Formats: sequence, C-alpha cells, structure tokens
Amino acid sequence: MNKKEQINKFTDETIKSIDAVKRARPMPFLLTRINARLNKTKENVWEKAGWFIGRPSIAIPGLVILLLINIMVILFNKAHPFTTTTEQSAQATADEFSFSVATIYDTENTEP
Repeated sequence: MNKKEQINKFTDETIKSIDAVKRARPMPFLLTRINARLNKTKENVWEKAGWFIGRPSIAIPGLVILLLINIMVILFNKAHPFTTTTEQSAQATADEFSFSVATIYDTENTEP
C-alpha cells in the first residue's frame, strides 16, 4: 500500500465517521441561565465590601483583634488604688451654675 492509498483510506474513514453524528442539543434551562446572566446587575461597592468582610478568613481575625483591643483598654484604664483623686467642692459646682445675667429690668435710673 502506498502513501496515496493510505491517505485516501484515512480520508474515507473520517468522512464515514461523520455520518453517525446527530444534531447537538442545548442543556435544559440554558436560555434561562443566559437571560439571568444578562439581566444581572453589577454589585456596588458596599455589596463587595460586605462580601469581603463576611469571609471567614477576614471576619474571625477581625473579631479577635477587636476583642484584644477591648481587653487591653480595660486592663490599662483601671484606676490604681494609690492614686489620689481630686474632689470638687460643693461650692465649685454651685459657682458653675450661678450666672449673673443682665436683663432689661436691671437698669439704673440716670435721671435726677
């Protein structure tokens, strides 16, 4: 068998293999999926941020850091038992609320 006959044989086999091909059919609900994708609106910045923060790899370390900050604030803001506190006297509080307001009734009689 020479090369030309072998090539013709392979060509005929290839053409005959196409005879059994059937028409391709789309998957069920393909049109519905395509329409849903076309009608889908783009996410805004807040939706993207919520999605990013809601990921467990971000949310869990964030909560741990928040708890650590709260614990540190509580521990470092405790009042020491030996610190002196300044107390305001009752007179100082009373002085804060005593205003001398000049009203229209506080006029001097300038005529003789």
